[in-house]
Amino acid sequence: MTVLVVGGGITGLVAAWSLGRAGVPTVLVEATGRLGGKVRTERTDGFLIEHGPDALITYRPAAAELARDLGLGESIIRVNEPRSVSIRAGGRSVPMPDGMGLVLPTRMLPFITTGLLGPLQKLRAGLDLVLPRTLGSADVGIGPFLERRLGRGIVDRLAGPLLGGVYGTRVGDLSLDAVVPSLRESERVHRSLMLASIAAGKARGHGGGSPFITLAGGIGALTDALVRSLGQLPGVDVRTGSDVASLEPSSSGTTVRLANGDVLRPEAILLATPAPATAGLVESFAPAAAAHLRAIPYGSTGVVTLAYREEQFPGPVTTHGFLVADDEPLAISAATITSRKWTGRAPDGTVLVRVFIGDKSDALLRSTDDAIVAASRRDLETTLGVHGDPLLVRVTRWVDQMPHYTVGHIGRVDAALRALAPFPDITVAGSAYRGVGLPDCVAQGRAAAHAIIDGREREPVAGDSSPIDASKRAPAPAGAALSIAGDRR
Repeated sequence: MTVLVVGGGITGLVAAWSLGRAGVPTVLVEATGRLGGKVRTERTDGFLIEHGPDALITYRPAAAELARDLGLGESIIRVNEPRSVSIRAGGRSVPMPDGMGLVLPTRMLPFITTGLLGPLQKLRAGLDLVLPRTLGSADVGIGPFLERRLGRGIVDRLAGPLLGGVYGTRVGDLSLDAVVPSLRESERVHRSLMLASIAAGKARGHGGGSPFITLAGGIGALTDALVRSLGQLPGVDVRTGSDVASLEPSSSGTTVRLANGDVLRPEAILLATPAPATAGLVESFAPAAAAHLRAIPYGSTGVVTLAYREEQFPGPVTTHGFLVADDEPLAISAATITSRKWTGRAPDGTVLVRVFIGDKSDALLRSTDDAIVAASRRDLETTLGVHGDPLLVRVTRWVDQMPHYTVGHIGRVDAALRALAPFPDITVAGSAYRGVGLPDCVAQGRAAAHAIIDGREREPVAGDSSPIDASKRAPAPAGAALSIAGDRR
């Protein structure tokens, strides 16, 4: 059996690697000139710059396991201690309350004493303790659901920056069932979300340190090792700059025509491409599937990396970064002090900062690099007090490349799969379906490969078709919240 894998991002690379290791002849085609997708690490003048994701999360272990399988186990490093993360709200930076769960406190005293919320906002959140259950069977937006139970303050100051930052869109649009189905279960079992969160905190304890890890050489070391390993597998043919022009299913299989004129007739095809690209490939023979795939919205995000001398700050920089509340008038959505969070990211005497710009600043993301840098510098001066010109600047934009899990997401994915069911040799996988982070995509790539090998029913997710609890997800490619503050969960 020969398998064609379309797409050289992390999902496609892992799938091709898994197939090749199992002795399955595999062709991997990638339309661009480079492999790795949104994973890109740059090393220059002693700085290590991540243009995409910068961390892996241990309670979604697939990516960490892959690193070990590739011989990178000794390169795994953990977040520097002590951790210090804040939320920018009301014109000041307020420390994240100790014991915060996904969006709710697991300990009451830090929540009661935090300066992040005013007295009336805390009282409003306390109504959750007595409110009846409100959820029906239909999917709902996380923001409206939390506002009904806990009030607007929780949404703007906690859920918005935490969940909205992870998924790159406003929390009001995010699907409860696709992103945090645990909240549905919390209300069903405990009625009160706060009681459920406190009970969960007691059950798991409050120790254990940060769940975040990275690689000493950056996340790019993971994709670099994958590419090297693929090159050593005799049955794997990797082709960059190779676009698929068409898929032509028939009773005898699917003919694949590449843009360069090559014709392939694989026994199985894995489309590890973004949903819009996948829709374009299947539209001629599965128009309903294409329509459902195109209904998955995509948004934009940007990462601005700036380096400064330590003396350009008003004092020692000890924080790992901050998130920006939804009601705060800043262009940026978060910032990570990379050189404080991780060892070996910048030369002595310098500070490396990663700034995130999300969908709320979409117009800025579509403007010039100079405008993006100016806005980032202005907000860093406001929040961190840094002054003067940076030593280094990098701007990375992912415009219309971030899948958004909005209300009804699971239904759209399931409908697309049903429409593709008559074409069992075609499989789909990737961040557009049920897992936006690196560990989810790694798991999907492995699961898709194993399903092809075993001849199991096609699935787009890591092992099953149920929603994946967002509390167990990895960071989105530029996911501000998990990348900065998620280590407190």
